[in-house]
Amino acid sequence: MHSDTYVMGLTDSDRKELESLIKAATRDPRMPVGLARKMVPNQGNIEDFAYGLLSGMVVGNFIAQFQNRNERQPDKDEIIDILSIMMSEMPRLRMSIMEEFDMR
Repeated sequence: MHSDTYVMGLTDSDRKELESLIKAATRDPRMPVGLARKMVPNQGNIEDFAYGLLSGMVVGNFIAQFQNRNERQPDKDEIIDILSIMMSEMPRLRMSIMEEFDMR
């Protein structure tokens, strides 16, 4: 039985833009790490805080650019793509943050 439902997801250009933002964040995590050092909550650990901050910055930046370009919020299929891409790239983000902390 075939369904007439089509799953669209992100366009290739949107996907490349998100991947580009992730690569830029991975190359230079100094700013979020610096912010984490200043803002770290009393509970929890600074590396996790920096990781969450950097991840949120990437997703927030991408969604803001997406909205400006498309004049709408991402739909559920696009959100699934965004989260899938982020999940696949999270180890690289985590490693770059840990390396930044090791440098100090």
